[in-house]
Amino acid sequence: MATEDKTPLRESRPSNSGRTTKTADRSKVARNRIIGGVVAVVVVLIAIFLLTRGGRVIDNTPPGTVDFKLKGSTFVPTQLQGDKKAQQDAAKVTANDLRVRLDVLFDTAYVDPDTWGDTGKIKDLFTGSAQDQLDGDIKTLTLGPNAGDTYDSVDPRTSTVKVRVLTDARGNAIRASGALTFTALATHDDGTYSAVTVMGTAIFVQDSGTWKIEAYSLSRSEKPTTAPAPSGSTSPTAEAT
Repeated sequence: MATEDKTPLRESRPSNSGRTTKTADRSKVARNRIIGGVVAVVVVLIAIFLLTRGGRVIDNTPPGTVDFKLKGSTFVPTQLQGDKKAQQDAAKVTANDLRVRLDVLFDTAYVDPDTWGDTGKIKDLFTGSAQDQLDGDIKTLTLGPNAGDTYDSVDPRTSTVKVRVLTDARGNAIRASGALTFTALATHDDGTYSAVTVMGTAIFVQDSGTWKIEAYSLSRSEKPTTAPAPSGSTSPTAEAT
């Protein structure tokens, strides 16, 4: 019979429209994934460009802190007959105290950008008579009055001090001298670098129970150098002379 072709099974057979919709959805998802991947690559490339613009790698790592190393401590007795052990012990203790004072001085004057060129921040490390000379020696005792217009940061390198302590017969420290060398790597705001060195001698005296600088003879030198080597690699180190 003619009506027998219209069976429920034949009438319920799904059409091809569902397959077409699923194919379109899959194509849309794939297209979105491709677009997302392209955008991610572009973002990465832009970030690399910004970080290396002008050949300079922007490094937001804070600079280290100054850490003077003692090259030795000796005592100079005011009398030939005295307690040598007490004198030597005094020399060791005094040398460490001077090392710490120099750490504070160069951290404040050279490393911390908030106190560059500000002799008022270091005056308490000097006696009254020496304080009168600070402004005249601002380019040696600090990074300079206009350091912020030239430098981006200063990262301390190896610094050393050798201490001689004047003692009495009982081992009391009277005065002390520190032969010092401070070195650092300066990053300029134009992306270049320089090696900074401060060398000379500082004379310390006790002032209200604290060692302070009463006289000094220091010189500063600086010369261009290359960018620091990436972490984990080695490269020649330029030293200022």
